Amino acid sequence: MSNYVKLAADAGDQYLASLAEMQENFLKATTAFAARFTPVTPVVAPAFAAPELPTAQEVTEAGFAFAQKLLKQQKTFAEKLLAASAPAK
Repeated sequence: MSNYVKLAADAGDQYLASLAEMQENFLKATTAFAARFTPVTPVVAPAFAAPELPTAQEVTEAGFAFAQKLLKQQKTFAEKLLAASAPAK
């Protein structure tokens, strides 16, 4: 049996650790940059404006919820495809 799974997991972990470090550095730089500006006063929309729009948080949550479902479905499909294409015993 090959050690592919261990090698792939190790490489994936290294990638994710590097990505997390870069993301943290980006957030620190963004926070420092934003601190140089005065806060913007929110604009109140008139009562006749368009219906309430979702917040950035809501959009993010919905997108990641969908991505999780998609990844689960794709995994199930891949497992079924591998089982269907396996040689008969």
